[in-house]
Amino acid sequence: MLRLITAMLTGLILAATLVAPAEARDKDKPKAEKVTTVYLGAHTGRGIEREINELHAKMEREGWRFAQMVPHMENSDTEGVWVTYVR
Repeated sequence: MLRLITAMLTGLILAATLVAPAEARDKDKPKAEKVTTVYLGAHTGRGIEREINELHAKMEREGWRFAQMVPHMENSDTEGVWVTYVR
């Protein structure tokens, strides 16, 4: 019985230490009012890197901040990327 209580308390303390930093981090982060996601195809002939750089410059001029980029892969080929910006 004592082992069970000790195990439960240990689990509770561990869970609290894992959750607390995430909550503190979210309080400091400004909340986005607007979010937009842009898809860039990789097979345009111009080069995905160039398109990403041009998109970043354009969005920054318009007041957007980069938030995340996720590659679109099919059969180990890069098909494109989703790029998310917030304001």
